[in-house]
Amino acid sequence: MAERTALRLDEQAERDLKFLVGVYGTQTAAVKSALAVLAKRERLFTNMREFVADTEAESGKLTEAELEAARQYFQ
Repeated sequence: MAERTALRLDEQAERDLKFLVGVYGTQTAAVKSALAVLAKRERLFTNMREFVADTEAESGKLTEAELEAARQYFQ
């Protein structure tokens, strides 16, 4: 079931929302799209951190080149 949520936004967030409404059409669509993008990014970062930690636990510290390759993979 959908819930209504009130948000308190500062001036910059209001401008950002207004811009996104222009792209996505409604406040609801703009907020849902922004949340989806943020959640995806955070999941990718979490997966990368876990991958690096697991790899380092098994094989030792990664080189900078290996870390960069992981960053590219988890974009």
